[in-house]
Amino acid sequence: MAKYLFISDAHGDRDILTQIFTANKDQVTQIFYNGDSELPANDEVFDDVITVAGNMDFDRKYELTNHYQTKEQSIFQTHGHLLGVNYSLTKLILAAKAVNAQIVTFGHTHQLGVEVADNMLIINPGSISQPRGKYAHLGGTYAIVTVDASTYDVQYYNRAMVAIPDLHFIFNLSE
Repeated sequence: MAKYLFISDAHGDRDILTQIFTANKDQVTQIFYNGDSELPANDEVFDDVITVAGNMDFDRKYELTNHYQTKEQSIFQTHGHLLGVNYSLTKLILAAKAVNAQIVTFGHTHQLGVEVADNMLIINPGSISQPRGKYAHLGGTYAIVTVDASTYDVQYYNRAMVAIPDLHFIFNLSE
């Protein structure tokens, strides 16, 4: 079993990243930050965190995409702005397929969302600091995905690190 924390779009809110990373670092297998921190790539808040550049990250030390590979999992990570995620997920899905990803994570839209498409879990954790859309009233979200042999268990959390009961999803891998 593996647990992955996905978070995005803090837009300079370093304190919330520090709080969430500190509280979860020993509880998850890996933390992924999907861009638009507006912080330097070498900021110590990102120690042991896999990051990508967002459209508001100007430090060239950030990667545009990452491919995280373990024996069991393949995760494709990007911010999404260069793949047109505001309009369609097609380019994102094609980029993930190119590396045989099972999980695809992105940000940019500031709107949380999760679905299974083309046998991949596609997840946007929403924005932790500037949420938009239907769930903006939550004040910011991130997600933890627990993967076992048969399911993806996706739980969204608010800025207070409280699980949001209505935003808990289980996807059967055999479907």
